[in-house]
Amino acid sequence: MYTGTTVDEILLESRAGPVAVLTLNDPARRNALSMDLRLALRARLQALGEQTDCRAIVLTGSGGYFCAGGDLGAMRGDDPAGARMRLGIVQDIIRAVAAGPCPVVTAVDGAAFGAGMALAAASDHVIASPQARFSASFVRLGLMPDAGLLWSLPQRVGAARARALMLSGREVSSAEALELGLVDETCPPDALVALAIERAGALAQGAPLAQAQIKAALARGTDSLESVLAMERDGQPLLFGSADFAEGLVAFRDRRAPGFSGK
Repeated sequence: MYTGTTVDEILLESRAGPVAVLTLNDPARRNALSMDLRLALRARLQALGEQTDCRAIVLTGSGGYFCAGGDLGAMRGDDPAGARMRLGIVQDIIRAVAAGPCPVVTAVDGAAFGAGMALAAASDHVIASPQARFSASFVRLGLMPDAGLLWSLPQRVGAARARALMLSGREVSSAEALELGLVDETCPPDALVALAIERAGALAQGAPLAQAQIKAALARGTDSLESVLAMERDGQPLLFGSADFAEGLVAFRDRRAPGFSGK
């Protein structure tokens, strides 16, 4: 069980032990990323990444929708400075999801279009209901993909499939998304959040410092052997000196589950 608290009417937060559940809550607009929702989501993701009692995050939406993408009403062709500012906030959100220290499990019911699809693709684990639908819909508006989708989608489905999805903007069902690798598993909508919390809870048992290093390294990219070896040289010596590594060794020798502290 978990208890809920309201961050703002447009973004709800609840806790299940070490798992924070963030719910996009603007169903009248299919949870599109308005400025208010962007700011609230960025603030909570960044704050949770700094809280030692938060070890994993579940991201979902209310009202039978995940996220329909950007707020079309705020998009203007005569305001490039405003467009850069709005995009910068979304990019901060994607950084927090993809490269932040906490594993992120996304639970998708209904539409995940545009930036909504990008949020899911940037997550560490994606669960979808049979009603979930995905679309890299940018091109249908005359736009290029943003919110990191040019980076995250090829990682999930491969370069050729990502190219086809982004160039066409076609809609993908939950079943096809599972087959493509965009979704990791499916379940009925009434069990969606509970399963996401279960998966996040399992990830929350991992070593936080190691998970943070893994996410940061993957976000920087693994385009060459030398870049990966350099990231290993930077990160692994720090982990060797951590209390979590010492606990992991003792737990391995004692044949018990480790109790990691993130120190």
